[in-house]
Amino acid sequence: MTSYQHELYDPLRAALDAAAKAHHDYETVVLNGERDLQWPGFYTAYVLGRLHDFMIPSELVGILESVETTGGLSEAAAGTIVKDMGQDG
Repeated sequence: MTSYQHELYDPLRAALDAAAKAHHDYETVVLNGERDLQWPGFYTAYVLGRLHDFMIPSELVGILESVETTGGLSEAAAGTIVKDMGQDG
């Protein structure tokens, strides 16, 4: 893992945590409790808005859709994203 990947993991995980909180509020307030099936797009917009364009949006959406979690999404997704970035570089 490169130093850039190490530097990205914690801010990425924090951005994903914040996206989850914002998305929960969105589903609760705007969608009146309905589940948002387009959640990967919401998370992607939030994360890229916070961390800037470290990845192509469609790639990030694809990763978020495919992450398998047994616990928290933020940790699993951040690890997968950082790992995938290392394979590309």
